[in-house]
Amino acid sequence: MAAIKNVVFDMGGVLMDWNPEKISLALCPDSEDAALLREAVFESREWGWVDAGAIVPETVAWTAKLKLPERLHDLADVFALRWFEEFDPLPAMGDLVRELKAEGYGVYLLSNAGTTFEEYRSRIPAIDAFDGILVSCYEHVVKPDAAIYQLFCERYGLRPEDCLFVDDMRRNVVGAQRIGMQGYVYDGNVDALRQFIKAQE
Repeated sequence: MAAIKNVVFDMGGVLMDWNPEKISLALCPDSEDAALLREAVFESREWGWVDAGAIVPETVAWTAKLKLPERLHDLADVFALRWFEEFDPLPAMGDLVRELKAEGYGVYLLSNAGTTFEEYRSRIPAIDAFDGILVSCYEHVVKPDAAIYQLFCERYGLRPEDCLFVDDMRRNVVGAQRIGMQGYVYDGNVDALRQFIKAQE
């Protein structure tokens, strides 16, 4: 195993608290309605198409309204277009990013996200510390497609084997490993990740 020179972070579930149920209840306190809206918006196939840059969030709202009672149509707009107002940072991971940067590691962000990324970008922990950022919607390819990891390495001139990719979803880590990157499935334990990286030095 090559020494880790670069740590590549996913965003949702790693740097930001992507918790659809929590976000849904914050936007709609009625649990039954929140579940309907979550299914129609966050769990829709169209939601993934936004990450791929194939459609805009307004289209997700429109398709959600086809599945929902009219009384929930305004909230469908809120869920599709303003969900990120309840998308909270995970500061401890930001601390780790800055720590790694200070120790000489390259630190990068590679995420599936739609164009609303620009609305909450400034709230991402340690966003100013990253040496490079690649967001799926602008590239029209999403994790775990091997092409997005290959594109990332080519864009920043990195050797896959020198990179550790950190994601909370195993399938995305496997996608990175397919092109030769090292991988780590993040479970919310920052100290365990820190120890893993330091053990590779």
